[in-house]
Amino acid sequence: MTPQEQTPAIPPYVPYRTFQTFLEFLLEEGIPGRIDKTVWGPRFSGSSGTQLMTALKVLKLVDSEAHPDDKLDRLVHAEGEDRRTLLRNILEGFYTPVFELDLSRASKGQFRDAFRRFGTKEGVLTKCEAFFIRAAQAAGIKLSQRILAGRHGSGRLRNSGTSARPRALISQPVSSAKNERVVDAEPASQELSTQLELADRILAKYPDFDPTWDPSVQARWLEGMTRLYEGLSVTGSERLSDREVIDEEMPLA
Repeated sequence: MTPQEQTPAIPPYVPYRTFQTFLEFLLEEGIPGRIDKTVWGPRFSGSSGTQLMTALKVLKLVDSEAHPDDKLDRLVHAEGEDRRTLLRNILEGFYTPVFELDLSRASKGQFRDAFRRFGTKEGVLTKCEAFFIRAAQAAGIKLSQRILAGRHGSGRLRNSGTSARPRALISQPVSSAKNERVVDAEPASQELSTQLELADRILAKYPDFDPTWDPSVQARWLEGMTRLYEGLSVTGSERLSDREVIDEEMPLA
């Protein structure tokens, strides 16, 4: 049994879009000697920043003192196939139980069982899986349709990883007012991008499940999570907004 199997670390569960945005920020501003709250605080909320730091540590992109590893520098600056290969190597270095599967044929049950081997709490399993799926797609890793089934927007997400960089890292004009990259896209792609951003924003704000909660609060959490996904699956004027889902369904511990 490997040390990782003896004391497994919980897989990243920060929204992958947040992770991409942070890499873009480092590309623009440079990589500091230490990545702490003074670096990410002005751009990310406390919960998103904490989840981001957890992801950087478990993927060994920073050390235990938050000093950047050379892999982070290479990931930020790499492009095209070099970037996809590097990202795949980073994922393979951590997600050993997942890569023991034939991901092109694995069932959803096999995929979830692999994440349970990390000791992941049921309340964050979906977030952990979502991060891996987005990262795997960016790395050009083929995933089975069974793994992708039921995922928001999965029908339009590509496994091929054919773009030179993930969407958030595509070189485009920068708005000086909001420091946001402008991405030209066809209407369908633009709608998908908006939906994915909404999904990531909601999941980042939604509290992690805590088994110590009162049973009534646990029930509200489960109902809220169900309503959240149902709301995200609705299109057009019927879609629930970020604020509606959070305000109406977030459990009060």
